[in-house]
Amino acid sequence: MNTNTNEQPLITLASLTKSFTTDAGVISAINDVNLTINAGDYISIAGPSGCGKSTLLSILGLLDTSTSGQYLLNGHHVHDLDVYQRAEIRNKEIGFIFQAFNLIGDLTVLENVALPLSYRNMKKKQRLEIAMNSLEKVNMADRAKFYPAQLSGGQQQRIAVARSLVVDPSILLADEPTGNLDSKNAGAIMDLFDELNDEGRTICMVTHDARFAKRSRQVVHLEDGVLR
Repeated sequence: MNTNTNEQPLITLASLTKSFTTDAGVISAINDVNLTINAGDYISIAGPSGCGKSTLLSILGLLDTSTSGQYLLNGHHVHDLDVYQRAEIRNKEIGFIFQAFNLIGDLTVLENVALPLSYRNMKKKQRLEIAMNSLEKVNMADRAKFYPAQLSGGQQQRIAVARSLVVDPSILLADEPTGNLDSKNAGAIMDLFDELNDEGRTICMVTHDARFAKRSRQVVHLEDGVLR
């Protein structure tokens, strides 16, 4: 996996703010957020719906930009990167796991997992081999030829985890990864996160479920856009 060999944090947020202008005035989705994530950390950002968790995760994942403040990834400022540079970093450094799985229905499981590698100068055979290895890590190799609709919700989320791992990212960002799962499958996904972190994977998860937040090694709380 990608590792941060320097002593600096993997991620540093300093006075990060995201504001929106509406008819009612300026609204801050997140306000003056300061946060440090080191390589190997497993952190949960907890809080109720609408508190700014997903906005913060979108900024961490370079899907959105802050209004002010600083965001350093591996010691590099990311605020001024153009759209192509941001896309390249997302593809190489960041693995995403979403509540809604976001699998493509007309692709097989193996093709879904291999998809992030299609943006690299790599032959198809090699992409599929790497994708199969990723499926083996989440115990889903036997479903490689299935389609998403043939899988349970828990199985689909495991496929989503495999897809996030296929690029060997520096950090996994999980947005309410258990939100669409029953308690049994949710627990299984959290067990998988524990295993990945034990292997050295850096994980940042947002959740409104206190039970699952406590499974991480550090919990921070976001309330009305402010980190407590």
